[in-house]
Amino acid sequence: MKLHRNNNPFGYRTLILLLLISGAAALLISCVSAGTGVTISADGDKSYFQGEKVVLQGQSPDADTVYLFLTGPNLQATGVKLTSPDKAVVSGNPDSFTVVKTKPDKSWEYFFYTANLKVDAGTYSVYAVSQPKAKDQLGPDAANVGMALKKPFITANISSSNVVKGQMFTVTGIAEGIPPEVQIWIIGGAYAYTTKTPVNSNALFTFTADAAMLGKLPVGQNYLIVQHPMADNMFDFVVSGDYVRNLKLNNGTNVFKLTGPGSLQGSDAADALIAAISDQEANDTTLTNDTYTIVPFQVTDAGNPTPQATDASTAPVQSPAQHAPLQYALFGAFVVAARIVIWKRH
Repeated sequence: MKLHRNNNPFGYRTLILLLLISGAAALLISCVSAGTGVTISADGDKSYFQGEKVVLQGQSPDADTVYLFLTGPNLQATGVKLTSPDKAVVSGNPDSFTVVKTKPDKSWEYFFYTANLKVDAGTYSVYAVSQPKAKDQLGPDAANVGMALKKPFITANISSSNVVKGQMFTVTGIAEGIPPEVQIWIIGGAYAYTTKTPVNSNALFTFTADAAMLGKLPVGQNYLIVQHPMADNMFDFVVSGDYVRNLKLNNGTNVFKLTGPGSLQGSDAADALIAAISDQEANDTTLTNDTYTIVPFQVTDAGNPTPQATDASTAPVQSPAQHAPLQYALFGAFVVAARIVIWKRH
């Protein structure tokens, strides 16, 4: 019995060791099985404004190279190169694909820049394969991720709808699609000003009026127009000398005169600018033509109070009120004197 008890610990230890070895082997086998083929995923919520960067990543356990291609609306059914949607991928031709090398740990990563793609808004799929094969020849190791590309847009606000001439004001807004910069236009009377301001990584932008502009803003109605370059990150409408020029029309065409003799002014100039942008944007299917937002605002003269304040400070009802204390004092004195006379008679 003693010998039997002494042999049990050895038997239990052997059994436990065998179980651990078997479990480790099973775990290794399951990891290899799960890792066969290429995987792909995209950051965020799979919905992006054109112009945004999409981070694609995954694993490729069996290959040192991953081949990517894109499918979607109005593209070749077999797939196209990510950087050149007008070029179809060709099975067996690696150069027709977007090629990504894997890292030592067999992971891969690719930054998909959606600017300048010239594709429609809609739902797309990015495929990742271990061999250069188009969609019609995909094997079981192919993987894909879906994503929606949306039309960029722009919003803007001005710190005050009534700007005092010479006093600082700020323009803030959102430029979805996150272009490198937006173009600011300020038009009022014979005055026209334009500049570019950068867009932050969170799509926000800020512009603060400088001293030179603050002194030149005309009193009265003014217009703030903020121009978004859209997916190609190129401004279609710019100032060229005294003119607003459309760079996309016949390789560059003057649209209207903005400054100098015979130029459009005030609301006429603002209307002409937004009409030109709108007309070109309406015929756009690639989301590369500019868009805009407009904010009208008033400028008042710093040297004169507003009409409401002037009326309140010179209200005619205040004039007779200034004489009221003297009138009541004379009447009171008369009453006191009358009472003294009556008292003496008694």
